Amino acid sequence: MMSLNFTQNYFELFSLSAQFSLDRSLLARNFRELQAKYHPDRFVNESDQERRVAVQTTGYINEANEALKSPRLRAQYLLELKDVDFELCDSTHDMPFLMAQMETREALEAAIEANDALDQVDKIGQQVKQDKQALEDNFQQNLEADQLELAKDAVLKMKFYERLSDEVKRLQEKLEDEMFA
Repeated sequence: MMSLNFTQNYFELFSLSAQFSLDRSLLARNFRELQAKYHPDRFVNESDQERRVAVQTTGYINEANEALKSPRLRAQYLLELKDVDFELCDSTHDMPFLMAQMETREALEAAIEANDALDQVDKIGQQVKQDKQALEDNFQQNLEADQLELAKDAVLKMKFYERLSDEVKRLQEKLEDEMFA
């Protein structure tokens, strides 16, 4: 069995540059190639140890792919490569940002009651998408400037936008279902 080098970082694993912006189609292609090469189904007739290694290898490949596909996880991983630690309880302490998050959630709740609820939720969703993109740009600038604490704060804020994006998507689906029910 060909062995994978588990000491290489995720970017090296997929033959990508270790940077925030990446070619998602290249990541997907390299992921498929690695999966095809190391998938456990290819080792069903091998020893127990080789089958276990294949399972571990594909687990590592899957973990790396998930980390690089997600802007927040990719950003966090880039900072971890620079020895920036993240704790489970880490959160931003930027009060204006946190207040803006609360206001957006309140606007979503109010939008549901509006006559044009779906339009209102879509509008909020567009703003969330723009704010999320601005935050990702801010992360990249701080990373390139080696402002690692500011970059870390941007990563912590990205989690809020992930949740808001999910909330907007759920509301859009709910409102669309109600329209066609």
